[in-house]
Amino acid sequence: MSPRVFLGWLVVTVVTVVLTVIVGIGKETASFDLVKREPVFDALRSAPNSAAQIKIKSRFDAFTMNKGEAGWVTPDRNNYPIDEADIRRLVAGLSDMRYVERKTADPGRFYRLEVQDIDEEFSDSAYVKVTGTGGEVLAEAIIGRPSARFFDGRVSGTYIREPGTNNVWLVSGVTNVQTRLIPWLQRDIIRIAANQVASVSIGTGEGGYTLARKGPSDKAFTINGAPKGRELNPSRATSVSRALASVELEDVRPRGEIELPTDATVATIVTFDGITVGVRLAEVDRKKWANFDVSYTGDPSDQSEAANTARTMVKEINARVGAWTYWVPSATYGNLTRSLEDMLVPKEGNKS
Repeated sequence: MSPRVFLGWLVVTVVTVVLTVIVGIGKETASFDLVKREPVFDALRSAPNSAAQIKIKSRFDAFTMNKGEAGWVTPDRNNYPIDEADIRRLVAGLSDMRYVERKTADPGRFYRLEVQDIDEEFSDSAYVKVTGTGGEVLAEAIIGRPSARFFDGRVSGTYIREPGTNNVWLVSGVTNVQTRLIPWLQRDIIRIAANQVASVSIGTGEGGYTLARKGPSDKAFTINGAPKGRELNPSRATSVSRALASVELEDVRPRGEIELPTDATVATIVTFDGITVGVRLAEVDRKKWANFDVSYTGDPSDQSEAANTARTMVKEINARVGAWTYWVPSATYGNLTRSLEDMLVPKEGNKS
């Protein structure tokens, strides 16, 4: 074959491949009729609000979430509240699943789609079971990895397996299942804006100290008890004032289950609108635990909108945190247990 003929065939081949790709874009790779695809979990799709219990198991964790009168809770943390937005996302994802095509029935290949049994070594699958108020099963599946298949006008699919069988399916929709309990919990503990903090007292006795400022517009804090030749480190003061700006739990236990020692560090944060937050903190079993108690310490006769808003906020926070001891983030713990020495630097004229 002459070079000219070879080059001609090469050009034709390249053009053909490019045209094939262009034409194929936007067309699904599965041959199923979109209209005829059946819902995977028809009972859940028909009545998503009837879900009353969800069980999730994986090699990482196993837990249950129940729908109670006041919302979703988990018995695995003494009925601590669940973030219901996450529940809605999971139920909606399962409800929207529709069959696309049957996949391998060979257990030796299940790991490729991450639909192997959860007790297998290195398994990445998640077992999910949703039941109704009468115990009826609304949805049950082993959820595998998302699919890279192109159908329904987008890359959107998940591999699942019917538990106890070798029936594996590619279904429409991507449903990611969080396989650890903690991310499902209502994680917010408390939020006190830094610009509302009037004072922070940490510790008691000789090693205790208080940071204070006169008003929200006053950015500089003062510190009591600084020895001669030492002064407050402004950046440390700023960090401490922000300690309660947004605190989320790492874990949670009922008060009394985690016994904080009598020498636990005590921190007290007071806001300009009369809210006082008392925090007791201690490290137990290498975890940083804290109790929170909130009170209104403003003028009892003040009936202004701001004062009443503060009183309402106190009730809401106490209702949420009053029965619990929280494993708090290291940054929160570190800022609320800083020693006096850690808050000080040499005065400008004493620096060598």
